[in-house]
Amino acid sequence: MSSQDALWLTMDRPNNLMVIDSLMWFNAPLNLDRVREVLMARFVTKFPVFSRRPVQVGNHWEWQPDPNFDLDFHLREVALPGDAGFAELQQWVGSQRSVPFDREHPLWTVSIVTNFRPDPLTLGSAVMIRSHHSIADGVRLTQVMVSLCDVEGDPTDVGKALRHSTTPVEIAVSTAAKLAAATTDVASTTTRTAVSFLTNPGKVVASLASAPAQASAILRNPARATDIVELVSSPENRPVNDVASTAKLLLAAPSVETVWSGPPQPAKGVAWAPMLSLAEVKRIRRATGTTVNDVLLGVVAGALTRYLAAHGEQSVDEVMWMVPVSVSPFDPDAGGHLGNHFALVAFRMPLGITDVHERLNEIHLRMDRIKASDEPLLTFSVQTVISRLPSSAAAGLTNYFANKALGVLTNVPGPTGPISFADVTVAGLLGWAPCSGDQAMTICIFSYNGQVSVGFGTDAALIPDPNLLADYFYEEFESMSAALQ
Repeated sequence: MSSQDALWLTMDRPNNLMVIDSLMWFNAPLNLDRVREVLMARFVTKFPVFSRRPVQVGNHWEWQPDPNFDLDFHLREVALPGDAGFAELQQWVGSQRSVPFDREHPLWTVSIVTNFRPDPLTLGSAVMIRSHHSIADGVRLTQVMVSLCDVEGDPTDVGKALRHSTTPVEIAVSTAAKLAAATTDVASTTTRTAVSFLTNPGKVVASLASAPAQASAILRNPARATDIVELVSSPENRPVNDVASTAKLLLAAPSVETVWSGPPQPAKGVAWAPMLSLAEVKRIRRATGTTVNDVLLGVVAGALTRYLAAHGEQSVDEVMWMVPVSVSPFDPDAGGHLGNHFALVAFRMPLGITDVHERLNEIHLRMDRIKASDEPLLTFSVQTVISRLPSSAAAGLTNYFANKALGVLTNVPGPTGPISFADVTVAGLLGWAPCSGDQAMTICIFSYNGQVSVGFGTDAALIPDPNLLADYFYEEFESMSAALQ
């Protein structure tokens, strides 16, 4: 077992398990015998780690074959009570997110949910796949889930190698070129900023008027001092963005104290919004000159703003999310090995911006800064170092960085066409990354077959009403769509 995989194995806590939960639902019943055939052929046999259990040998961990492996131990059939619809399915899924694995066996389960009606006239079914993070990261587990299915459209293509030079000469030449270009950019951008202020007295007055509030915000969260990069460099300036990314990670204060703050408890909840039209998301993208990801993050920002306002909190103007970024492509033919090959980058999400163009433009600029930086490489290197420390130190540092964020936010592009599992077409998919430290929420954005599903996974004690978040998300999307007609 790699040190990265072992890190996630040892990060389990009763109030935040390191388990990735995936869900598929269907508008028809599944055949349990057919499901069993598919799981053996495309899951257990293809990826041997699913028949292995973690065993500590000295100071390290190994994946060793389970001598008593039995598929039926991992495959369960669950009948929901009464005339169960999405509300009952959500309640059941939430209840499962706090159930730990038996470490004497491989760390995964597949539950076939029956007696589920996606609408009153349709008898459907659902599948919940729970896999420990030590087995694989979310990108690889998403690809495993897709590999269980027959794909009619193009499969998802997520995960790529990080850009890097390979020889000392290449590194030196590349670094010198970047620094020269960055220096020129800083000079020209700073000059433009100064001229803009000198020729616009109103802008100077507004900046002076807002200075006390900005200073107060920096005192509360020193990482906000990195906003100065917007005044002295263009979004494409990689060296400056790298400095800002490093400062952001080191200086960021603990997650802002607000209505969802506090120690998480074992009980969890989930909810998801009605599916969105991907075509409409793309129309908004074109209307605002942003990206699909920017639009969806903008809707999330609006939903969180609404939620805070409904709970009497209107002073929070940003929250930080940890966003997983794959650092190597998924290879289905790599000998069945999965593992963790991702970095967590920090995204400061602005809240409270009511103007849609202004909100999406700000998100777009912040995301461009992250994309035009080496933050994934920096954080992956930090994760690698942490994973090789003694377990107590590794846990402490992981929680230190985790507690700077509200939670984990994922956006996964799924198959563009319909897929089927065990001969039944998949109606929708979602998956939730785990939270760590004192994080209270995880959000999953998943696009599939022309639609976008968005799910909220929450701590039941700190955010007992996840359906309100889902409702606000859908309302915000409808409002954004109408505003840009």
